[in-house]
Amino acid sequence: MLRTRDVQRRIWGLVSIVSLCTVLGGVGMAHAETVPPPPSGLEAIKQPVAMPSFNLPSTAGGTLDSATLQGKVVIVRFWATW
Repeated sequence: MLRTRDVQRRIWGLVSIVSLCTVLGGVGMAHAETVPPPPSGLEAIKQPVAMPSFNLPSTAGGTLDSATLQGKVVIVRFWATW
């Protein structure tokens, strides 16, 4: 059976954790509202730009046309070997 002192410690611990999460969450939200300027030499995109049209060879032996991807989610993974 828990003693009153143990229950009080657990309640204060829970209150402390909730308070800390609230404070840290508020700091993160305030920081997320500010958008940093782009690095020097670069400028932010003013309007969305459409993907250019291209054809790539596919692994199945055919070609992949970028027009067939319109309206779909596309993940592009860039990689290199040195």
